[in-house]
Amino acid sequence: MNVLLSDTSTETLSIALSTDTSYEERLVSGAFRHSEDLLPEIEALLSRAGITMKDLDLLITAKGPGSFTGLRIGMASMKGISSALSIPLVSVPTLDATAEAVSFYPGAVLSVIDAKKQRYYLSMKKGGCTIIPDTDGNTGDVIDAIRKEDMPTLITGPDAAAFAQRLLEEDSRIRILVDGEAPRNLSKAFLALGRRKFMEEGADDPGEGPVYIRRSDAEEALERRMKERKDGV
Repeated sequence: MNVLLSDTSTETLSIALSTDTSYEERLVSGAFRHSEDLLPEIEALLSRAGITMKDLDLLITAKGPGSFTGLRIGMASMKGISSALSIPLVSVPTLDATAEAVSFYPGAVLSVIDAKKQRYYLSMKKGGCTIIPDTDGNTGDVIDAIRKEDMPTLITGPDAAAFAQRLLEEDSRIRILVDGEAPRNLSKAFLALGRRKFMEEGADDPGEGPVYIRRSDAEEALERRMKERKDGV
């Protein structure tokens, strides 16, 4: 089975291609431009494996939360390939893949992505069960749940260290561990969850889109303008 993964939910692009005879994953960070570089990177990955897009059997993409622009570009690109070539597409929540990458840890796992504006996208899981669902929040939204755990909570994700520092500033005795390999390559976690979702639920509905949790700056600006106009009447 030839499976292509694309994760554009953060500033770092993560793509991977798994075939019956090969596997390659690639992380691109720095001056990467999702809108211009995503498809060339995918084509290069396919070329090195000796296959074309028509040979793909399944597409997997990050569903969010994460970067508004990155998620839109990633989802639109994979949907375009899916629609044009009739290849099934499944989307996987970003924070689920973040937790899956450290599923070996026996205690609770707190996944963290910087959401800007002094806030974070957060999710807390333990043993496959959700303690705190995906949320746009901060330390106050998770600290009580962490205190209830009988062993240290593992903080993971691209912004684990910064969030852990905030927790310690609020409570220096809180029992946490910081994932020493964060940010991790999530490709294999996305692939595992994507395959599982496809086997259990099938492909995404064509109308399904990214999960943002928070409204974009443009949406908030539009609401402010509408409110100003209404108040001015």
